[in-house]
Amino acid sequence: MKRIITLILVLTTFISIVPAEEIQNYNKVFSELKDEYRLASYFFNNLQKKYYKKLSDEDKWRYLEAFWKANDLDPTTETNEFLELIKARIDHCNTFFTHFNKGWTTDRGRIYIKHGKPYEIIKLRTSSSSKYPQKDFHIWKYRITDNYTYIFIDLQQHGDYRMVYSENDPDEASWPDWENYIGSDFDIGLLY
Repeated sequence: MKRIITLILVLTTFISIVPAEEIQNYNKVFSELKDEYRLASYFFNNLQKKYYKKLSDEDKWRYLEAFWKANDLDPTTETNEFLELIKARIDHCNTFFTHFNKGWTTDRGRIYIKHGKPYEIIKLRTSSSSKYPQKDFHIWKYRITDNYTYIFIDLQQHGDYRMVYSENDPDEASWPDWENYIGSDFDIGLLY
């Protein structure tokens, strides 16, 4: 909690000292405020989202700039390595996860942007014991720093995989009936 409060204080201070005309010169990913916020919100907690919504548009840009700067992996360089990493992940998502929406806005895109490449991806098909017609689904596992597991299912069978299951990620929720989509004979051991 102390880290969150400190980050908000730093961001608030940064907002007040950056002149509006300089905001355009700082690193950002998108030119549209709604897109820039959507991307940054993948990393925001509820307190940061609540604070952001109270700001003017000008201060929202400052807040987002402060967020990117606060997460710079090496502030001693001119390049914001964190922002460059996120841009590379967006490119990956737009290449591999785009169907009806831009890849970075999809469920898989959001998780990939937040956590990077999964430690393991298991590609399966739902069983005949599923409550619904058979569909492809993927299990993504992250095991390097956190033990996150996600299940994405191609509900409409057109490549737009939706997340139905999340384990250990407090910012993501599972569908209450996710098992109905996979099938009653699903090997739960595949999640671990």
